[in-house]
Amino acid sequence: MNVVLGTAKGLTYLHEGLESKVVHRDIKSSNILLDKQWNAKVSDFGLAKLLGSERSYVITRVMGTFGYVAPEYASTGMLNVRSDVYSFGILLMEIISGRNLVDYSRPPGEVNLVEWLKIMVTNRNAEGVLDPRLTEKPSSRALKHALLVALRCVDPNAQKRPKMGHVIYMLEVDEFPFRDDRRTGRENRRFPREAGKTDKRISESGDSSGYESGFQTMGIARKQQQQEEHIRLAMWRC
Repeated sequence: MNVVLGTAKGLTYLHEGLESKVVHRDIKSSNILLDKQWNAKVSDFGLAKLLGSERSYVITRVMGTFGYVAPEYASTGMLNVRSDVYSFGILLMEIISGRNLVDYSRPPGEVNLVEWLKIMVTNRNAEGVLDPRLTEKPSSRALKHALLVALRCVDPNAQKRPKMGHVIYMLEVDEFPFRDDRRTGRENRRFPREAGKTDKRISESGDSSGYESGFQTMGIARKQQQQEEHIRLAMWRC
């Protein structure tokens, strides 16, 4: 997780800490250097592109490493910071599983890491994707949390991918959203009529559009960050 967070913070600086955004364009495991304290350093800026402060994307020739390139960039040549987010999601999957992105020595259904991991998560077998060489296993909750972050980063729809600053927040967030989710469920069971009214108001206002299944509705005044954490929990239950 130190390596993951270090890489995420490096990308956040490139995307959000400079007046002109820098898209690395070749985030992969071999371009993440580690010192003796396991601090991550993002390296190899040979393919990097500058985005002016007024520009959200640039059209350029498709370059990068096979498998790490975001699908929309590969098909249209439109490059933006969310292309790096996709590559980071692939990197996170490799760290969790200990597998290469493409491994032809594995059975047909396991050759592509992304597709195999999605199938395993859909079948609720999160522990099955964990690198067996890890001497210290993470908790089931921490593992699912990391997997959800990885899956959000590789969303085929670039607009649904989080920014790297949000990725850091999701990786560092404590267990409060889980406790809050349980408390919300208890409150809704205790006051079903009030919960129903809240559901109606939220539905009419459209605040929970697209994320209505799998979790109890919260109050309209709930902060956006807390809503996003509940959304991630709902995605896991689905």
